[in-house]
Amino acid sequence: YWLGKLGGVLKVPRKTHAQKDAAAAEAFQQTLCAQLASLNVAGGRPVRLWVADEHRYGLIPVVRKCWTLRGVRPTVPYRTKYEWAYLYSALEVDGQNAAEFLCLPEVSLEMSGLFLEHLAASDPAAEHVVIWDQAGFHPKPKMHAVPERVHLVSLPPYSPELNPTEAIGDVIKDRIGNVLWQTLDDLEQAIGEELRPLCENAESVRRLVSHPWLVEQVNATATKNSAITYSKWYEAIKLELQNKERALADLSVELAILRKKTNGGSWDR
Repeated sequence: YWLGKLGGVLKVPRKTHAQKDAAAAEAFQQTLCAQLASLNVAGGRPVRLWVADEHRYGLIPVVRKCWTLRGVRPTVPYRTKYEWAYLYSALEVDGQNAAEFLCLPEVSLEMSGLFLEHLAASDPAAEHVVIWDQAGFHPKPKMHAVPERVHLVSLPPYSPELNPTEAIGDVIKDRIGNVLWQTLDDLEQAIGEELRPLCENAESVRRLVSHPWLVEQVNATATKNSAITYSKWYEAIKLELQNKERALADLSVELAILRKKTNGGSWDR
């Protein structure tokens, strides 16, 4: 009662792995800017920064909280059916705040490579920087082939809270929870419908990825002298050049009119 009066809220704590290095997680938040700036990214091209993760879904029902009358214990249908697949997700930090998703039958080096190729193909004119965890099925630049124009940054071990894409798990569970799905196709269709707003509304993505430390580090890197030119800078400079071109065109028209009037020896009053 008194904790509530003081502004406290009752929450289920998040599990933290016993082997997590809190100092390493804190250091990552402070040094991401330096890691991004040190990447060997080709100059003169826009760079898009993504955070990526995977989530398993399947035909074993997900039980979620639901509304009910006081004193009534709700029930949901349940069965054990071992059939599942994985959703690869990537959310863009800053820039266009885009979202890319791909349903694949398993998590493996091959499937992760396919997703990175899918991500690179989403914007062939750009370089793509992907931040994700150190799962064994994620390619390592010095050990495995990585698609062209893709650059990888690894999160510290056991630090899922640093990855905003973790929130996608709750998004899809809220949609598929408490329902007995008959096939993976039906399940994937429902997941796709739930994720469509993220693909169509950049503001929805921005709300998910706007962890203060992450936005701060990205903005610190995205300077005009940086080795990485982020999309927002690229677009800003392009817009600035377009505005200058329009201004020059308008000035040329005005000069032509003035020259014509001057040569004609008369001025409109």
